[in-house]
Amino acid sequence: MKFLYVNTGNKYAPDKHLLDGLRENGHEIFELIVNETGLSKYINFVRRFRKEKRTLDAVVIGYGLPFLIPFARIMTRKDVIFNAVSSQYEANVISRNVNTPISFGALKWWLIDFISFHLSSKVLLESSAQINFIHKFFLISEKKLILSRMGVDEEIFFKDNSIQKNKKFTVLFRGRFLPESGILTVIETAKKLENQNVEFLIVGHGFMYREVNALMEKLKPKNIEMVHERLGDDELRNQMLSCHISLGQLADHPRLLRTLPAKLYESLALGLPYLTGRNAGVFEILKEDETCIAVEPNNPDDLTKKILYLKEKPEILSQISENGYKLYKEKLTSKKLAQDFISNYLKNK
Repeated sequence: MKFLYVNTGNKYAPDKHLLDGLRENGHEIFELIVNETGLSKYINFVRRFRKEKRTLDAVVIGYGLPFLIPFARIMTRKDVIFNAVSSQYEANVISRNVNTPISFGALKWWLIDFISFHLSSKVLLESSAQINFIHKFFLISEKKLILSRMGVDEEIFFKDNSIQKNKKFTVLFRGRFLPESGILTVIETAKKLENQNVEFLIVGHGFMYREVNALMEKLKPKNIEMVHERLGDDELRNQMLSCHISLGQLADHPRLLRTLPAKLYESLALGLPYLTGRNAGVFEILKEDETCIAVEPNNPDDLTKKILYLKEKPEILSQISENGYKLYKEKLTSKKLAQDFISNYLKNK
């Protein structure tokens, strides 16, 4: 098949793995990069799109570009596939609380999703629970909604047994400081383990930085290394691989009923044991005590006990690591996920 794939050029995981996977499966991909801001984004998109003279089977609008859906819908009779992952409403109202649910701001985000989903021929979403939510909340036909797991950029995240683990038992938190992340739970847990020969590497930044900075100043944990700047690909991979456990989302948050964070896939691809809160979204693909380790959400005491237990049980960590990596190789590589996408797309066409 031949696809025109519109994306920002930022190598976001939802786009990068699908682009790579489609190419691996022999499909032709023509990319249209839209990375301008403001009005010029839409003007240049229309101009470049109109110049496309290739014979195509479908147009894919990449992650984070819902505003381009109406323009694409007007300019082509081909299928317009939106790689949405989730919804703008969920990101801005449910996750970040940028607007309260009863507000004009929330209505704006709902309308953006409603229009972009309805005008799309197909919408790619990250979980079965997300499909059910979008179907009911935005009144979208389930036939339009396709399950499409996120995957990883395999040029960055791959297993490398030559990287040595840190001498001290090290727990990794990587990701944005969002309410669902449980970053405050991680800091509280680190403080409890300050004298237990356990180190924490936190590679992240973002929305909750004020709360994070305030808690760090209050508790002053001595066993946290905080990295806010963007690391190079090799350095990031090596830093992650030097840790013994990778933490997932640890909050008690409604978004975690549906969402699966990028670091879940990254951890599996690296062969890192993944420790997550017991949230329904991740259990669509992971199984507790088989492919992941789980704790009660928003519970520093439970997380503390589990980390100490695992520190003394390297054989359990090794088994979780092996099982998670096997799952990744069998079901979550870019090539396999692209095959699943094509199968689901053609089945529901």
